[in-house]
Amino acid sequence: PTLRAARAALKKGLMVAVLAATASTASVRARVNVAPAAARVVLASGRPRVNALRATEAVRISATPAEAETTSSAPAEAETTSSAPAAEEDGVREFFDTQMVDEAGMLAASTFPIPPADLIAKCKLILAKNNGAEDASLLASEFKFVAPVVGPLDKERFLAAFQSFKIEEGFPDAQFNYYHFRVDPFEPCRVWYDARFVGTNTGPLIGGTLPPTNKKVESPPQSCSMRFNENGECTQLTVGYVMDKQLGNTGGLGGVYGILYAIGYGLPFPEAQPWQKSVQYDLFQRFSGATQELQKFVKGLTGGN
Repeated sequence: PTLRAARAALKKGLMVAVLAATASTASVRARVNVAPAAARVVLASGRPRVNALRATEAVRISATPAEAETTSSAPAEAETTSSAPAAEEDGVREFFDTQMVDEAGMLAASTFPIPPADLIAKCKLILAKNNGAEDASLLASEFKFVAPVVGPLDKERFLAAFQSFKIEEGFPDAQFNYYHFRVDPFEPCRVWYDARFVGTNTGPLIGGTLPPTNKKVESPPQSCSMRFNENGECTQLTVGYVMDKQLGNTGGLGGVYGILYAIGYGLPFPEAQPWQKSVQYDLFQRFSGATQELQKFVKGLTGGN
């Protein structure tokens, strides 16, 4: 019995020593093991994607010896950091692998002949030329204009509409506030950009048909885009797709319809007015709500079964 007790005590002492040594370096080892030196590019669902979490970790663990020593001096915290979130990090890492697109990689693999920077420059030039109305050579012969309600309009109809409607005449202080220009990695021939129009209606519109109201317009953020062919001509322009209808004072409307509504000249049809719930949708919501309440009532009677 005495010998067995001595052996047990010795074994326990060795285990304590090993655990202490392990804890002193747990943080550094755990962080190094889960973070390779560079991002790992994987293929999922036929599309290249990047393990962004590991890329971030690779940067974060580039610690100096002093930082590593500081980390190893807190064994209790190291154990918590290295063990508790492991499963969660694995789930996040898998999500990044399968759901986050490697935009740079996709654009680099593109065969479209015009580089992203040049394509964005062409897009900005067309905007400076009143969406191409002042230089029709920038627009392809097959050009079309597409908005949430208006269009598609072919090149001829588009030019006639934009050349006759000059918004700067009604809004001398107009600021279109174009921003966030980027090339679509799925469509490398397409440039996306956003806009937030702001201006005060101090001049007449539509050749004096609409007198000034002195009302200020603040449009919500809107998503716009231009598609190009390999010759650098614009083949499609999309505008007016509202990203958050809660913002601005246009009633949630984008484009010209929103501007006209904000200054009191909203056109008299549903598409040019703020969204309203239809009778059918209202009935659907009421029925869905009643069904949920009935289910709760029945569960209450049956004890949740």
